[in-house]
Amino acid sequence: MTENKKQRLVSAATATSVIILFLLVIILVYQLVSIGVKTKAKNDLIAERDRLIQEIEEGKEGVELWQQEWKIEERARQLDYVYSKDNDNDEE
Repeated sequence: MTENKKQRLVSAATATSVIILFLLVIILVYQLVSIGVKTKAKNDLIAERDRLIQEIEEGKEGVELWQQEWKIEERARQLDYVYSKDNDNDEE
């Protein structure tokens, strides 16, 4: 192999290596950005899940309140419903 051929071979190998390294760096940056976006989306979903769990628990407390007898009677009186025991008191 002549000196000129060796120099061209080394130059071609160096250029190829630089191009491959550049492509790998671009892929690495793309992957890091992609991971960042996915992590943010994951954190947003976790926050949304926690908020919904909190709303469900608050809703359960509201259901328990509305299932109590006094609350049902109170709401019925607000809607002008008449209970039989209300009529008994009026008759006396």
